[in-house]
Amino acid sequence: MHPAPSPSLLAFIILWLFSLAPSLADKPNIVLILADDMGWSDLGCYGSEIPTPTLDSLARQGMMATRCYTASRCSPSRASIMTGCEPHKVDVGLLDDDNGRPGYRGRLNPDIPTLPELLKKAGYRTYLSGKWHLGKVPGTYPWNRGFDRYRGLLGGAADYYKPMPDRPFGEDGKLLQPDDLPDDFYMTEDITKTALSYIEDAAKSKKPFFLYVAYTAPHTPLQAPREEIEKMLPAYRGKSPYAIAVNRLEKQKKLGIVPPTAKLGMGNKFNAAGYEKSTAERKDYVARCMAIYAAQISIMDRGIDRILASLDRHRLSGNTIVMFLSDNGATAEMPQNNRNKKTVLPIGPLGEVGCRDGYGPMWAAVSNTPYRQYKIETFDGGLSAPFIIRYPSKIRPGTRYHSPFLLQDIAPTCLTWAALPVPVHMDGKPLNAYWANPGKLPPANVWDYIPNTCPPRTIFWEHQRNRAALTQQFKLVAPNRGPWQVYDIRDRTEQKNLASRHQPLIEQLSAQYKKWAAENHAE
Repeated sequence: MHPAPSPSLLAFIILWLFSLAPSLADKPNIVLILADDMGWSDLGCYGSEIPTPTLDSLARQGMMATRCYTASRCSPSRASIMTGCEPHKVDVGLLDDDNGRPGYRGRLNPDIPTLPELLKKAGYRTYLSGKWHLGKVPGTYPWNRGFDRYRGLLGGAADYYKPMPDRPFGEDGKLLQPDDLPDDFYMTEDITKTALSYIEDAAKSKKPFFLYVAYTAPHTPLQAPREEIEKMLPAYRGKSPYAIAVNRLEKQKKLGIVPPTAKLGMGNKFNAAGYEKSTAERKDYVARCMAIYAAQISIMDRGIDRILASLDRHRLSGNTIVMFLSDNGATAEMPQNNRNKKTVLPIGPLGEVGCRDGYGPMWAAVSNTPYRQYKIETFDGGLSAPFIIRYPSKIRPGTRYHSPFLLQDIAPTCLTWAALPVPVHMDGKPLNAYWANPGKLPPANVWDYIPNTCPPRTIFWEHQRNRAALTQQFKLVAPNRGPWQVYDIRDRTEQKNLASRHQPLIEQLSAQYKKWAAENHAE
């Protein structure tokens, strides 16, 4: 039998417990909402015609960033968000397939803790609703990496109506079967409903919580309820992608998020004359593709409205950090053209069960307005994402942040706001002070780099033979392991290659890149 603790020790324990209680209660809740393959300009507050009233309002209530840089593809970006590290460092340099070599093992390095693991140790409840894509074998699932509750898609993109048996789906420690999903299943709606149930659970627990809502929208395939598609069609029927892009760019100029002199970075991708000569049937197909894509975003926006309303209803909004972003730029991929892709599902009509269509390069160029190129590539079109954050007690409403930052900065920033230590292995930098005081800029200078409003550093990227480097003055890009191209950092549409003028810079950055690649197991 153990001796009873002394009265003085009991008093100390009681005081210690009481001192912990308010500290834990004061820690902020964190809601991180991620879209999939959504371009930089696809929200109304970033210039789009797509109705996104919820996210537009969130931007007015908090801070909107113009230079959020991703890893140019879903799995690496998600790895950085979850760990605060460069994706190769945590073995997710490509997708969730194991390539058998360091940097590309296709699952999060088990020796590097995740953000939910760190928060959970500090007393947080942790939840994930939606897409994981960071490990698809036993031992690598969300419930193995720090999440108390999970329901969603374990692998990559899937049919919105019938995700299985093509892709694994899991919930709270077990893999589900196709019959486990309801007959009226629609991916976006299921992710929203699950997130709402987790908020209910968190409200009852009285503990701070981390809720990661990882939508698959608007990733391919193009699928949405017919009535939702019909709502969007008038905005695109009879209008060329080029005309839509021009309208977005003009709106961006009025919003002050691009310079008044900005031009379309992919003006040569639209082939306006070719569109005008298309048959009426082809034009209708093109319009319908974009209408479905817009419907997918609109449905997600309405789901986010329900999530924010639930926070309000439970009186949690005042102490909750809410972030919204996309995992990379829009994609030019067209799965319907890949005849070799294995699928156990029949191919269905556009917008419906079994559809495999993507909306193609022209509409993806619209989504990335005004930037150049697409997902997978390391031009700004592939690396740029919208980013909105609301934290009522720390971030002034209506502010904008124009300096570059990375997805690996999110984890250390969250830890710092939660008054928790930032592990030394994290590559990201806490941006709390910078986001609380983003400064003001005239519209003409929104693409200038301001060293005083962010940590100065040189940033490197590698993805599928595409490389890039970012300094305080220049962006270097080497597509498909080709020669380095050099752009002034103010030339974000990457139109004027200055490589011939900056050979010493190229030699210096090439050496630094090789050192970085060796340290992080990048190709």
